[in-house]
Amino acid sequence: MFKLKELRLECGLKRSKVAADLQMNAGTIANYENEIREAPYECLVKFAEYFDVSVDYLLGRNENESPKSFNGGLSAEETALVKNYRSLSPLAKERISEYIELWQSRAD
Repeated sequence: MFKLKELRLECGLKRSKVAADLQMNAGTIANYENEIREAPYECLVKFAEYFDVSVDYLLGRNENESPKSFNGGLSAEETALVKNYRSLSPLAKERISEYIELWQSRAD
């Protein structure tokens, strides 16, 4: 079982974001995720590196391996902040943004 879609959703990423990051077509990624087409070796390696897993894990051959948390280069503290932010209501997100803008304007 190909785990691409599972990994992408686990990381909270849209297919378009992964496609843009890897300079691929989102439709092609959809075909791989839905196992309509098989990803070539080069793509498997890109996906494995992007999600920081082995190709074996990506292909479902190594269930014992646990994926490392995808953080896009963020620190542990930043990753926790993003996770918490994503769980907020739209209104709370708007207020957080306003608060950040306020503090940024004071810093200038």
